[in-house]
Amino acid sequence: MADFRFHVGAECYVGPETIFKLPLILEGGPERIFLVADPNLREKGVLARITTIIEGRGIQVITFDDVQDKPSAQAVAEALVLARGARAPLILGIGGIHALHIAKAVAALAPGQDLVERWLDGEAPTCPSLPLILIPTTWRDPFLLSGELVLGDARTGRGVHLQARRGIESAVILDPGLMEGLSPKTSAACILDGIMAAVEGFASTRENFLSDIALREGIALYIRALDILMQRPDDPQSRIDGTRACFLSSVGLASSSAGLGTAVSFAINARWGVPKANVSAVVLPYLLETISRSRLEKISQLAPIFGEAPSDETSSAAADRVVEGIRTRLGMLKIPSRLKDFDMSLERLVETAESARKFGFMSFLPRSMTVDDVFDFIKTVY
Repeated sequence: MADFRFHVGAECYVGPETIFKLPLILEGGPERIFLVADPNLREKGVLARITTIIEGRGIQVITFDDVQDKPSAQAVAEALVLARGARAPLILGIGGIHALHIAKAVAALAPGQDLVERWLDGEAPTCPSLPLILIPTTWRDPFLLSGELVLGDARTGRGVHLQARRGIESAVILDPGLMEGLSPKTSAACILDGIMAAVEGFASTRENFLSDIALREGIALYIRALDILMQRPDDPQSRIDGTRACFLSSVGLASSSAGLGTAVSFAINARWGVPKANVSAVVLPYLLETISRSRLEKISQLAPIFGEAPSDETSSAAADRVVEGIRTRLGMLKIPSRLKDFDMSLERLVETAESARKFGFMSFLPRSMTVDDVFDFIKTVY
């Protein structure tokens, strides 16, 4: 057996009402906090709820929520000006992947004078990072506990995969109550996005005994959350299962790796502005078929999640059952089945393939892929 090393520095709180544990995390902490948030959380009252909890401890909150309709690296540059001026010793990020990755970049860059553009160009920050607390409001972020992030480069329109200091996340709060307010279709797309990253980690060349256990159980919980959501959209058990699945997947991916679908969906989101979860929902069945061709035994191991198998079922039949199980659910959800449904031109997707291939975790795919291979995959999904 190969040597195994695992470290996650984040203190994790998972479950209903865990948002009220935030004061415990801040006990004896800073006088002020820099908060990066999705702007739609203000309308839902979530932002006011978080601010009230923090200010109730006598802590000043400096809020930055201008993160929509612009490349994330541009938002980071604007946030850094405010964060450095405020001299806040702690960064808090709340929202979807976009807001969380902006917060992570601010935590990595704020203590020094490094520019986000230099980081995008390959010069990693040299200063120690600020403490960072993350509060997701969706069920997926493949890099929640790994120090990784993806930013959209305003100069090129490309997504860039970056590695901050491992362990930059000081604490993570996963409260299913904060997942309320999403439409059933959006919730389903987020769950499918989480399934995609978990499957990639399960089949990655970096997989190990810990990631296998965490990711397999995470996928099972995601599927159960999706099925409950489809049958009873208001059932809170769906949000609870999705939250637990997100945690387990984050643990698994911290020691394994995301893959092709994650790279493609981030790259398309950065270039075209299509929500990452929507792209992932379209990509997922094609990704399962692609992985089955090189890691058949891994995909076939997921078949029991979709029901009891016939006694004479082969590995190939089991893998087909997994793909069919996902496609059946996509059909019931009436989710688009092709990338062309998002009004993207195929010839411009060559740039997306180039951008996706540069993501660092693409070195851990079940089989190595060139830019041409990535583009061939995109053409299949298109």
